[in-house]
Amino acid sequence: MKLIKREVDEMNFGIIIPSDCPDEKLVKLAKELVQREETMIVVIDDGCGEDIVYTRIYQMIEEIGGTVLHHKHKLGRGTAIKTGMRYAMKHCEKLGGIVTVDEDGWYGAEDVFRVCDQLEEHEDSIILGTRNLKKREVPAFYRLKNTLASLRFRFATGISCDDVQSKLRGIPQKCFDMALSTEGNGYRYELTFLTEAARTKVPLIFLPSCQI
Repeated sequence: MKLIKREVDEMNFGIIIPSDCPDEKLVKLAKELVQREETMIVVIDDGCGEDIVYTRIYQMIEEIGGTVLHHKHKLGRGTAIKTGMRYAMKHCEKLGGIVTVDEDGWYGAEDVFRVCDQLEEHEDSIILGTRNLKKREVPAFYRLKNTLASLRFRFATGISCDDVQSKLRGIPQKCFDMALSTEGNGYRYELTFLTEAARTKVPLIFLPSCQI
């Protein structure tokens, strides 16, 4: 595979991937993501420790051009996202947006790139990559959790969204400070941030995922 040589300050998007149990799906995603010249791939090892399998996966990420940041102990998804954002904001002078994505294969590189394109087109909006959770391979318990979260979100904001727990999100530059100041360390952080953004009238764009 031919890698594209890139200068950090020429990149426009930071792709933030919180990680706590990486496998080959993360490596596959990273290999696809680095092919887009204007993206910076930042993986956050959220306290995986010195497990030899995880260590090798993170080494592979770095070998293909990604950056891996390490939390000594597990601090939670929200903190991992903030760690990645701060790094991208420091090292990308022309950073136009942040895209967060899961390591577990829910989304492909095509989905991530579509979010980048939407951020470029809608510089004032948060982009949420939504999934079709009615498919049979989605566990019933997960669908129930997401339905309840979506109901809470609609009650708090008046906005209907079938997949508020989606981990594929595009954050525009104007929302960086809000994202960093939103309280929460774990998985609830993302719903809290989305709710706060909606309450302050930040436009939300829902983008159906190609992957599922």
